[in-house]
Amino acid sequence: MLNTAFQLGNLKVPNGVLLAPLAGVSDVPFRRVCQELGAGLTYIEMLSAAGMPHNNRKAGELIARGAAEPILGAQMTGAKPEIMALGAKILMEKDLVVDTLDINMGCPVKKIVGRGCGSAIVKDPKLAGEILQATREAIDIPVTTKIRLGFTKMNQTVEEVCAELVSAGTEMLVIHGRTRDCGYSDPVQYDRIKDGFEAARSAAGERKVHMIGNGNVFDLKTAREMVDKTGCDGIMISRGCLGNPWIFDQILNDHELQPTVNEWLEVVLRHTEYHREFYTEGHYAAIRFRKHLLWYVSGFPGSRALRNEISQVNSMAEVRERLLRYAESLPGELRRYGDPHEFAKTGEYDPKNEMDRDHDRGVEHYEES
Repeated sequence: MLNTAFQLGNLKVPNGVLLAPLAGVSDVPFRRVCQELGAGLTYIEMLSAAGMPHNNRKAGELIARGAAEPILGAQMTGAKPEIMALGAKILMEKDLVVDTLDINMGCPVKKIVGRGCGSAIVKDPKLAGEILQATREAIDIPVTTKIRLGFTKMNQTVEEVCAELVSAGTEMLVIHGRTRDCGYSDPVQYDRIKDGFEAARSAAGERKVHMIGNGNVFDLKTAREMVDKTGCDGIMISRGCLGNPWIFDQILNDHELQPTVNEWLEVVLRHTEYHREFYTEGHYAAIRFRKHLLWYVSGFPGSRALRNEISQVNSMAEVRERLLRYAESLPGELRRYGDPHEFAKTGEYDPKNEMDRDHDRGVEHYEES
């Protein structure tokens, strides 16, 4: 089922395994790697509708489409219908060509929620529908929505929000199986995702709305669990792809094999080259790539010591040299993670958690300095 193509309006998506928009991660080079390994649809990282009239260097890096990208989505958040509509219009006037726009109603980050954006929207199901409706009327590409179960564990609005969004015309509904006040350690509530989908299907009647499950999909086993327990049509991969873009191939081709050292090196070096092409050589490019290195090197012998070493790299040439030296110290056919489920279980390092929670990151606002 996940291998089946589907339509979002006039847009044909080749399969149902999607890459989530990830703050600080979902740039052109990383999206390209994930696309090559099978991701059916990828997104630029979340934008602020209120910040779209502004522009700066960072905005130019984010609002970019690679020449090799077959299809591309954008994601945006905004607190009011008129703000989202204007932000969407401005996005469509830029040189970037996106094929679909997702409205984020799930970001838990404090500074986003404090502005009435992200997961703050699900507190008011009627407002959620109004934001979607205004956005759909403003632009001509398919508009989708990504939500959480509710703002708090004690106030879950998923059924009401899903019904409003479907009635307002969402083409696709992505449900993350936690509330805003949940942490990564809280289990995904598959039963509540299913409740949301059932409410959405009831509101849709005969109209097809694609239902996408999201949360704690780290491998083939957890992908199957999401499908079996929620009845979703597809899945959206978030943290499970960090340092592990092979997850798309594993899910789509129904296998659990982690890459060998040689296979791993080939993909990582390809990513470094795409990164160098996009950001050019130099200190800035190396700094931006460090987090990817920290994720990539997990799972092989000596990775803890290597993480300390590569956290100081200052050029992409140095990145490549360190990777080659490390790979040469290992047997080429050694597979990453001896236990195929170890990637999902490991908790030795999670810089995405640090990025999102400790540093309160989650969206670029393009505010003028």
